[in-house]
Amino acid sequence: MRMKITIYIFLSLLGFVSISCGQESNKETNNNTNQLLQVGYHVPICKYDSLTIPVFFKTIITNHLHDFYLIDSSSYSDFCNSNDIVATDSINIQKYFTLQILHDLFTSKTAANCSKGNILDIPYLWHWVNPNPRYEIYFVKTNQLLSKTKAPQEFSKYNSYADIDRTPFLFLSDLVQESPKYYSASCDTFSTFGWCSEREMAFIALTKLLHYDGKVVAEGNHSWSEFCVQMNTTKGIQHYLVRVDNTFNTVDWIKIEQKDIVQWRKYLGSSNLASWYNQKANSNTELQKISNYIVGKEAMSRIEIKIANYLETSINAR
Repeated sequence: MRMKITIYIFLSLLGFVSISCGQESNKETNNNTNQLLQVGYHVPICKYDSLTIPVFFKTIITNHLHDFYLIDSSSYSDFCNSNDIVATDSINIQKYFTLQILHDLFTSKTAANCSKGNILDIPYLWHWVNPNPRYEIYFVKTNQLLSKTKAPQEFSKYNSYADIDRTPFLFLSDLVQESPKYYSASCDTFSTFGWCSEREMAFIALTKLLHYDGKVVAEGNHSWSEFCVQMNTTKGIQHYLVRVDNTFNTVDWIKIEQKDIVQWRKYLGSSNLASWYNQKANSNTELQKISNYIVGKEAMSRIEIKIANYLETSINAR
């Protein structure tokens, strides 16, 4: 508990604890560290205005880092203690929790149709199988099947909207629409969707715009994200390979020596599609569209409320 309160105080001094939200807020927050011990912890619901996709998610992290810390403090402390990581180092805190928070937002739980994470409704849906579950998806506004809808011009090689391989801008821009765009009898309504490669392409594109060094790795019929992250230890700098799996809901930190980083960068996996996944995740066209896309107020409010509800429930259930 002493470590928890120490880091909480440190987070507050660094501005990671939101006494007021990063943009605007009409909710009160309590900066008393005794709040860590109280029943009925209240997570502020923040307001956002005129933010692009990457800035929106960056602001979410800033506003709620301390709340996610309250949930994952034991894991972070264990990681730091076992690796001689400086737990109160602001750079270490930012890197560790940025990847963890984004993973919590984007992950599903397993490779099963309609599997979702605990925060955002982003169902896992298989593709290129028979029967294809995507052929059962409707557009909410028109009640028209995706399989009966012509693909947009940029996806003209595909037979229908349901057949599209969902590239990063499509995945992320759908997520931040004013209201959920899709519906199926199995998954109910949802904003965006994707199986492993589609989730990881979007994840790598977003984290690249937040200045993280990552890639999609594709082995066989599965894909995940990997990052090379530098952390400050009591003995100096240590590099880590961070393996983030947004299908099976795992994040692993593995030491990597500096001499091995060049080789790590080269290896994208054994799948023939690995290069294509990384081309799309790093496409200047995709990244520019993501960077320029302004998220609507209703979408930001909807996502913020989901995050705040999850955090409040999880923190009070400790």
